[in-house]
Amino acid sequence: MKKKTPFILILTQVFLVYSVLLSGDQTSSPDLSNTKIAFTLNENNDYFICVMDHDGSNKKKLAKGVSPCWSPDGQKVAFAAEKNGNWDIYYMNSDGTDITRLTTHAAEDIYPSWSPDGSMIAFNSERSGSSQIWRTNVTDGNGKEMWGYNLTQLTKDTPHKRINNFHSWSPNGLWLAFEADRDRDDPEIYMANAVDGTNQQRLTFTRALDEVPSWSPDSKQILFSSDMHDKPQSRNYDIYIMNIDGSNLRRLTKTEGAASYPSMSPDGSKIAFDLGTENNSEIYVIEKNGSKPICLGKGSDPAWSPFIKNKHP
Repeated sequence: MKKKTPFILILTQVFLVYSVLLSGDQTSSPDLSNTKIAFTLNENNDYFICVMDHDGSNKKKLAKGVSPCWSPDGQKVAFAAEKNGNWDIYYMNSDGTDITRLTTHAAEDIYPSWSPDGSMIAFNSERSGSSQIWRTNVTDGNGKEMWGYNLTQLTKDTPHKRINNFHSWSPNGLWLAFEADRDRDDPEIYMANAVDGTNQQRLTFTRALDEVPSWSPDSKQILFSSDMHDKPQSRNYDIYIMNIDGSNLRRLTKTEGAASYPSMSPDGSKIAFDLGTENNSEIYVIEKNGSKPICLGKGSDPAWSPFIKNKHP
């Protein structure tokens, strides 16, 4: 005689199976709908800061400029712009309103990177004689107390004018990753203390062009662009990822052209980058392991926003 399964046990099993399936669907399709990607668009040699949804829809032009960077709350975008023949750092609301000029030096100030607490912006400047990394407070006070901009040079000039640039602030606030050409004209990836530029550590030793580093959201990995897979200085770039001590180096893309400026989504599941060919640059998104490339359209220098709680219109 067969033993009957209690009805309550059957219901429990059905509920468990349904819960597992539902959970699996949510895991396989991360919700990035409240994120955006800022990017640079070249229109007949006029450069504009634009934003779009994570899937490439709803593209919107915000202002003239290059190299967009999000504030940690996703409410503002910093960028570099040329006005009256001079490049400086600006920031604006994420809808393009309220543009504020941050730097006013006669030297070229470019490539901003916002600190994760929102109080500072690091940027590249030639004001010391060669391209180096500087940082400044975003404001000089709060209306009640004045603390100044506290402009600080984080990397130093050398007699040979070796440059340190294209930096990225780690999400935990501790480090700046950057590229430097200290040996020859083949930049390598370094990182340094974000407070004062000390404790500098070299992470790549490829004799290739290792450039434009950026961080994973957990600050445990660094993405960058390199041509190490090809002939020396071929400029056939692809996207690579490594641990912050330089270990576990992996190539993520195999492209025909120059894959550069990687930017990881705030949940760590996807990576945006630009792919340049002789006459064109397009933005692609891949899975973290390099699979499933999707083209989002023309543009360069993509910057993935954090999760945005209150969107500007």
